[in-house]
Amino acid sequence: MAMQPILVVDDSASYRLLLRRTLGKLGFEIVEAEDGWRALQLLRVREEIAMVVCDWEMPELDGPGLCRAIREETLGRYIYMILLTARDDSEALIDGMDAGADDFLTKPVDINELRVRLRAGQRVIDLEAALAERNRHLDTAYRQMRGDLQAAAAVQTSMLPAPRLRIDDVECEWLFAPSAYLSGDMLNVKAMDDTHVMFCAIDVAGHGVQAAMLSVIVNRLLARGAETLGAAGEQSPASVVEEMNRQFLEEAVDASYFTMVYGILDTRTGEGRLTQAGHSYPLLVTAAGDASRLGSGGFPVGLLPGCEYDDVSFTLRPAERLFLYSDGVTECAAPDGELFGDERLREFLSARARMPLRQTLDALKSELHSWRGADRSTFDDDVSVLALGRLSR
Repeated sequence: MAMQPILVVDDSASYRLLLRRTLGKLGFEIVEAEDGWRALQLLRVREEIAMVVCDWEMPELDGPGLCRAIREETLGRYIYMILLTARDDSEALIDGMDAGADDFLTKPVDINELRVRLRAGQRVIDLEAALAERNRHLDTAYRQMRGDLQAAAAVQTSMLPAPRLRIDDVECEWLFAPSAYLSGDMLNVKAMDDTHVMFCAIDVAGHGVQAAMLSVIVNRLLARGAETLGAAGEQSPASVVEEMNRQFLEEAVDASYFTMVYGILDTRTGEGRLTQAGHSYPLLVTAAGDASRLGSGGFPVGLLPGCEYDDVSFTLRPAERLFLYSDGVTECAAPDGELFGDERLREFLSARARMPLRQTLDALKSELHSWRGADRSTFDDDVSVLALGRLSR
């Protein structure tokens, strides 16, 4: 057996000497302490010590007391505790085990029995050390992965519209709350020319890393489709989505799909067109608080080849708002399982028709957290809302 330092703790100098000679014959390095407090001090500074042979009966801090103190300490390693005792009643042994002892030896100590107990203890120490090393590697890998995910999340957030974005008479605000570091939801608003803006809300099936990576593909397809299908004022949102469906089915590597609303708005007149592909119905809220649904349903993109979509025309008048939102909003579940629902969302937005757009979305996020319950800080699904408001002149 390799040389292993053992801490011998006993208030009797003569018994410490006896144990020193006995353990020395077995090839161990011996460190001595005359009481429990001194032993605790040595364990704090001598990191190579992982095994303690300790007398049960000692003044001030006895053997079980030392066991408890060691288990409460953060020493960075496992300490194997063997208690020496003249007691052989089962109740005392249970008390010692409850205090944190690993093994017991009866005085006077038999050298062969001691050798066996020390070998068993060394195996436990080796296993604990190997487990601790594995945990350190896992912790390092976890911290690196968490850092990578946080960096990826920052990149994803940077792809969202600029905060408090305003294009001519149209203001844009958004709410984006991933269920994990990364989201399969995507929101976008972009000026296409001097008088038209493109807006979209996308929800890739699932969430997390895979959904986020697919959202990058979707973003590329959207940009490609919007650029190749004519001038903004003449473009059909339905044609853009149909082209995305065709290309996504060609490029997707699995059975993934996504829902979306894609539209174009004339910032001077408020006239717009949008198409809905399996996404939640957009809500148009008037200044008086009347809320109406837009859209015609439609199939998710990437689900079936050859899908056709419809353009829906609308007018965004001064002081009116258009809300695009993922199903993570309406399917947010209370502790009893009840969903937030479409009607509750409609009533919430209608009641805040004259509230500033940013405050409306902040209030909605707080409402969803309250609905979900104080003990559940994150959402089960990605939550995203894109809001467009026409400013009054």
